[in-house]
Amino acid sequence: MGQPEFYKALNNTIKKHTIEDWKVYLKWNLVNSYAVYLSDNFEKKHFNFYSTVMSGVKEQKPRWKRVVEKTDEALGELIGQVYVEEYLPKGTKEKLLEIGNAIRTVYADRIKKLDWMSPETKKKALFKLSKIVMKVGYPDKWKDLSSILIDKHHYLANIMAVNQWNYNEMASKYGKSVDRTEWGMYPQTYNAYYNPSNNEICVPACNIIVPGFKGCMPDDAVLYGIIGGSTFGHEITHGFDDQGSQYDEKGNLNNWWTTEDLKKFKAKTKAIVKQYNSYQALPGKFVNGQATQGENIADLGGVIMGYEAFKKTEQFKKKQKIAGLKPNERFFLAYGYAWMVNVKTEALAQQLIEDVHAPARYRINGPLSNIDVFYETFKIKEGTKMFIPKNDRVIIW
Repeated sequence: MGQPEFYKALNNTIKKHTIEDWKVYLKWNLVNSYAVYLSDNFEKKHFNFYSTVMSGVKEQKPRWKRVVEKTDEALGELIGQVYVEEYLPKGTKEKLLEIGNAIRTVYADRIKKLDWMSPETKKKALFKLSKIVMKVGYPDKWKDLSSILIDKHHYLANIMAVNQWNYNEMASKYGKSVDRTEWGMYPQTYNAYYNPSNNEICVPACNIIVPGFKGCMPDDAVLYGIIGGSTFGHEITHGFDDQGSQYDEKGNLNNWWTTEDLKKFKAKTKAIVKQYNSYQALPGKFVNGQATQGENIADLGGVIMGYEAFKKTEQFKKKQKIAGLKPNERFFLAYGYAWMVNVKTEALAQQLIEDVHAPARYRINGPLSNIDVFYETFKIKEGTKMFIPKNDRVIIW
């Protein structure tokens, strides 16, 4: 029990108020929790208070978009099956596994060659790396959602039916071993994650869909720049960032570092924090290097591993040009392409306050400024904005 004080306070609160008061409160709480699925009168009042008053959001998303998003959230695996069948290029899962395994291989090679880490810690790092579970593309076994009764005339009833199914599934796990095959994302979700408690990464299938390559598989420079660097490499590095490095191969919070190695690691992460603290995203507003360090470490490790894995492909070895670009150029441009955004000043200011990710510009410029081959590829000289003196460049993994 994490917070026993809560239950003491709850007991006192229950005694303090009458049954009639509790009935009113619980009825209100039920209506409030389902307000967004009720008629306009309820829904608009909910938006006006929770979104406009509390968060400053002035305009609500169109109804169709809200319903589509909720359907994806509620029946994600069912939609995922249709998505996989209808939209994925042939061989998607196999290609993703190929990239993931290539990243793991070069990661092991890099760890073995680290000059700042002792053999003792290297051995444990390599063991943890070998035990990372890769959930790639889509689940091997889909959940059976056939017992959920859907009524095309009753939106609220459908939401309640899904909630009931989710509760029953959760309750069915009581007393059983953790199901490590369960996914935390749907195939159609453009995102990925590393779970330190399970020592696993999840890379949904839609990550392989790149704008400009509809219905076909992108070339390796693009795949390794976007999926290898910003996805597989990034997520695996989370297992060795400031937080993930505290967990062992089983997902237990356990220090597997020697004292001296941990000291060296923290010195390197401190340098990353200092680098990102210097980035001024808006006039007078800087990136918080401390708050974003885990993501910045993962970005740096990710693009390095993506490039090292790309070097082993035929496209790189044969120095094939595509659209006038050499393999190195195409790789780094693809990595930058992954983070292209159009963001309002207000949203950027809010991101600097609350997001653990640096703004997209610095997710490109930050890591690439530390990589020698990037300088060589684009002939970056002293005096340019991205230039960092060679001795000040930070490489951790």
